[in-house]
Amino acid sequence: MAETARDGGFYRPVRELDPEVARKIAAGEVIDRPAAVIRELLDNAIDSGASRIAVDITGGGIESIRVSDNGCGMTAEDLILCAHTHTTSKIAREDDLLALTTLGFRGEALSSINAVSRLDITTTRNGREAWRLVDGRIEPSRRDSGTAVSISGLFENFPARRQFLKRPASESALCRQTFIEKALAWPGIDFRLTVEGKTRDILPPEETYRHRWLAAMAPKEPDTLFHEITGTGNGFSFSLVVGGPDVIRSDRRDLMIFVNGRRIQEFGLLQAIEYGTEGHFPNGTHPAGALFVTLDPALVDFNIHPAKREARFRDAGAIHHGVSQTVRDFFRRYTIALVERTGAVTDGQRAFSLDSLPPAGFVPNPSTDGYRSPSGFAPVGGLSGTPRANTESRRFGDLAAFTASDSAYSHWPEKAVSDTPLPFRYLGQALGTFILVEKDDAVIAIDQHAAHERILYDELLATSGQSQELLIPYTVFASDQENDRSIDERREELRAAGFTLERSGEGFWEVTSVPLRWTGTEADVRSVLSETSLPAQSLISKLYAGAACKAACKDGDILDPLSARNLAAKALALKEPRCPHGRPVWTRIDRAELFARVQRT
Repeated sequence: MAETARDGGFYRPVRELDPEVARKIAAGEVIDRPAAVIRELLDNAIDSGASRIAVDITGGGIESIRVSDNGCGMTAEDLILCAHTHTTSKIAREDDLLALTTLGFRGEALSSINAVSRLDITTTRNGREAWRLVDGRIEPSRRDSGTAVSISGLFENFPARRQFLKRPASESALCRQTFIEKALAWPGIDFRLTVEGKTRDILPPEETYRHRWLAAMAPKEPDTLFHEITGTGNGFSFSLVVGGPDVIRSDRRDLMIFVNGRRIQEFGLLQAIEYGTEGHFPNGTHPAGALFVTLDPALVDFNIHPAKREARFRDAGAIHHGVSQTVRDFFRRYTIALVERTGAVTDGQRAFSLDSLPPAGFVPNPSTDGYRSPSGFAPVGGLSGTPRANTESRRFGDLAAFTASDSAYSHWPEKAVSDTPLPFRYLGQALGTFILVEKDDAVIAIDQHAAHERILYDELLATSGQSQELLIPYTVFASDQENDRSIDERREELRAAGFTLERSGEGFWEVTSVPLRWTGTEADVRSVLSETSLPAQSLISKLYAGAACKAACKDGDILDPLSARNLAAKALALKEPRCPHGRPVWTRIDRAELFARVQRT
């Protein structure tokens, strides 16, 4: 594979662009921090056809960065030119800007990096001859394959720019983010990241985007929670890796858009994904996943932003429609597959039943339930699978991961409750959100999500202090010195609640244990600990509230009558009938108000 990468057509000589072509490029390569250096060097390594890429950083990338690959390499003639302005192997003519097939094309990256650091490049075309560029001189060297680019002393000659960099730990986190983004878009390449001499990430080649996502973004989450959906249209195709309704995020940071291997900022496509998932995630929350669009180069222009973070599409509407329609249809069929044994349901609804739950770890398979997607769009990949026992997926409060007889299902009222007379008459569910009961000459509408959320939150508080060790500790990066200090000041109170934090370096923390019945994620811990203004008890409350929100039944979920009655009984017995976020759990409309509204006396 490496031999093919070196000699299979990836190599093109470095040449100086014609001034007329150079003027047509959106110039101004932005090297503003170490992560920008890594972004450009990774683009070059990927463009070289490499099958293995290694990144090594020290001091957050401020001290040194090294990116090595086994790609096609360069000749001595290429090496002499590569650090000059507007010299590139990616394009030669003006028309090439309209048909870009490479990540890089401006011929500015190495010259910009060279201007703000000490640049050292070693490369070979065939392994027999190798050359090194150092201090502007070319000299013979040794290397088996590909290219290694090292930079050191970033911004030493630009002290004004250097002082605006963040502390090394924060810059290191940004470097890793860039590394992960590149790795997500190229699952067939082996990526490795070393930070301060310690291996941080090893991402071996994967066959699908879904497998790369799981390895890079969700190593601690059950793989059955994520799916890969694909579709095609006129001049484009796409793959979407997305978490199911049990994977929710409080913001869009874990929702990414990639076009032709580049991560871009494209609100329209983010919106398309969220339109497709509408009704399957609680209000104010978002799905997690990544959209990978492969588009005819003639239909997209990346030459509009110095860092290539934006793109202009010839027909953005077609892509938007294709994505949103495919995602919407997938989630509709997904929920129906989950409840096909519980009776008829309406679109966008899930069923929760103590008697008719799917097996633990169940994943619906569209190939067996007659799934057909409209307009040629069809889900593949992550949907296929068989039911399996996965202890990680049997999470507290995750109703879909339990069977009726599961002894761990202690947070839900036992069936014995049905033998006890209830102080109300159950009327049913309404509008996919409310449980309606009649009591004391009034109708009470109970918000099923808010009620279940409060019940779970109270149970978490009741078991606060009991903890469970994590097999693999969570890693938290302090954003600055103030954040680092606030974590240190609050860790004893967090420990008393079950969250054990240990310092693992300057600005680095490891979470080694979490509360016994807490079901949050590493991302949840990072997000909450980044808030420096909240006292420890507020942080703990926020962590508990987030976990309870994720685990609670959602709007649109169908509850069997027994479960609905039991939830109503617990809701009406709450000492504090408000969800952890402050919303009322239920509202009451008495007989007199109802009669007045229909003008009865």
